[in-house]
Formats: sequence, C-alpha cells, structure tokens
Amino acid sequence: MKNLMTLVAVALGVGVTSALPANAESVPDMAKNAAMFPVTAVGVGSAIVVGTPIAITRQVAVRIRDFTGNFADKIGGKEDFPPNLFASFASVPVGTIVGTAEGLYYGPKNAVTHGVEKPFSVASFSLGEME
Repeated sequence: MKNLMTLVAVALGVGVTSALPANAESVPDMAKNAAMFPVTAVGVGSAIVVGTPIAITRQVAVRIRDFTGNFADKIGGKEDFPPNLFASFASVPVGTIVGTAEGLYYGPKNAVTHGVEKPFSVASFSLGEME
C-alpha cells in the first residue's frame, strides 16, 4: 500500500510538471532581471524621494490655478483682476491641501509604475505627464 501511494504521488508530480511550459528561453531574461534588480531598486527609491516633492509642487500649482479660476468665475469672472485677487484668498489654502494630497499619491505611483520598467527615467521622477 505504501508503494502504491508513493507511485501515485510520483505520477501526479510528473504529470503536473510535464504540463508546465519549458522556460529555456527565459534564462537570459531572468539573469538580466536579477542583475538589474539593484539598479531598479535604487531607481525606484530615488524616484520616490525626489519625485514626490516634484509631484507635490506640480499638483499644488495646478490646483491653485484651477481653484482660483473656478472661484473667480463665481464672483465676477476670471478675466478681471479683483475677482482673481479675492478668489485667491480661498483657493491658495484649498489648492495647497488638495495638491499636496494628490502629489503624495502621484509621486510614489509614478516612481513605481515607470521606475520598474525604466529606472531613472523622466516619468519616474514625476517630470512627465501626470496621469
């Protein structure tokens, strides 16, 4: 009975492993990925450290501009100076808070999504398109 159970276990193991595809072509790719891992790790880490403040600064500027235009339209139009001046009293603090939160999200997101494929790229440091 013990030999029968061993035979069944070996047969199942051979059956399962024979169904898996052979990865003989991917050995050079695995070696390349293993060699690039330290570069990728340093690239993603530096992109998080440097790219997050860049993303925060970019998003704060965008949000302040957007909120100023929206608030100024509600009190007289964004083409005139006085509505923009009064709208900026509310839009600067709100834009700073919202932009900081968005930058804290987009900085690490860009670092990981773009930095794994291309370490030290412009997009990984949040200098490209913000998605």
